[in-house]
Formats: sequence, C-alpha cells, structure tokens
Amino acid sequence: MEIKVIKNEGKELMLEFETKDLTIPDLIAHELLNDNDVTFAGVLKDHPEVGKPMLVVKTNRKKAVDAVSSAIDMIGESIKEMRAGISKKR
Repeated sequence: MEIKVIKNEGKELMLEFETKDLTIPDLIAHELLNDNDVTFAGVLKDHPEVGKPMLVVKTNRKKAVDAVSSAIDMIGESIKEMRAGISKKR
C-alpha cells in the first residue's frame, strides 16, 4: 500500500493512504490511542465514494512518526499472537 506524507512537523504527522479502504488507517489510529504521548489520532476522508483516507497524529513529546512506527509494530505483534492462537486450535 502506498502512503504519501502530507505533513511531517515533528509532533504532527499527516499521511495519505492510496486506497479508499479505511481499515488500515483506522487500525493504526486505534493503536495510537493506546500511547499516552499521543494527543490526537484520527482518520479523515472527504466522502466514502471519493478521496483518500488521511491519518492525522499529534503527540506531546516524541515525534509523531515514531509513534506511528511503534503502533505498526504493536499491530504486527498482535497479528503474530492471533496467528499462534489459531495454529494451536488446529
């Protein structure tokens, strides 16, 4: 999936996703909300039929891009745990 950086100013980050599907940006935003340093994480989209979703992240101390990277790592770990749980039930 292609991602375009719209704004990267330290504590504020805006990423545009080259898709109409909100699943991945919403998943990242949800995980970001578990980070105490994140003051805002949300997904913007002009209209369901047009436009591309944009992930907006604001932080207090750390760089927003680092918060997004950590959130993606945590999502990856959760997926590994789910995969392991499914494998045990076979």
